[in-house]
Amino acid sequence: MSKIGAALRNPELAALEVYRVYQRQVQNRGISIPDADWDTLVILDACRYDIFEQRCSIDGTLSKVISKGSHTSEFLAENFGDESFPEMVYVSATPQLRAHELEGNFHAVVPVWEDGWDESLSTVPPAAMAEATQRAHEEYPDKRIISHFLQPHYPFIGDKGREIDHGTVTGDGVREQKGDVASVWDLLEAGELSTERVREAYVENLELVLPEVEAMTGTIDGKVVVTSDHGNVFGRWGIYGHPPGMYLAGLVEVPWLELPFDHRRDVVAERTTTAEPSSDVTKQLQDLGYK
Repeated sequence: MSKIGAALRNPELAALEVYRVYQRQVQNRGISIPDADWDTLVILDACRYDIFEQRCSIDGTLSKVISKGSHTSEFLAENFGDESFPEMVYVSATPQLRAHELEGNFHAVVPVWEDGWDESLSTVPPAAMAEATQRAHEEYPDKRIISHFLQPHYPFIGDKGREIDHGTVTGDGVREQKGDVASVWDLLEAGELSTERVREAYVENLELVLPEVEAMTGTIDGKVVVTSDHGNVFGRWGIYGHPPGMYLAGLVEVPWLELPFDHRRDVVAERTTTAEPSSDVTKQLQDLGYK
């Protein structure tokens, strides 16, 4: 009765819960990344399908697919959590793999967030990721390679985006906050930022990463696919950003852009790696707003 009363008082939340129940039933429609057809998979973190469709001019065949998660951790767990992938190398700008102890599931992991992190931007710039991915293809010519960029995920690194003073939480004092400011999604929810301004900064981040992806993929052999782990929402049904377990269209509909290719790479499965812990992972996750 209490739940019925709450639903009557807030029909929007009731409708959201009904939608979430429905979406849980259809989550199995989400694409299985390991089973999909690709030699190199480029992941643009938090990239909505509709905005990608509008802004991307990279040559290829674009379709819409459903992700298995609305958050990076959920995406990783659903796709890579229960098996080993000795034929894959994961080049990562995000420390989420290490945070969830998944690095040992791959033949090798290239943690670009360790050496390629720009402290002034609190993220890994697209150019650093592109360079690391090209080196990985040279070092592992017989492996499937995943290249996980952070953009368009905030922090926003363009001119408009850097005008927004959006910070991160400290994680109970694990790292020092750069100014007493909230995350961009908290600021948007509180009405201190407009949806238009946040969307502009988000689009700017996407437009900064796409040229790097296009240039990089032009040097890579085999079948390349550009996709995303999840999307983003700007306040629909009271949801901001990309919380897990929220299977709204804006969060789980992601691009699947298949680039033209001349030939495929010959992939060989070998052993998986042994992950090494790092004390820096919490700091990087906080910069991205995860803790």
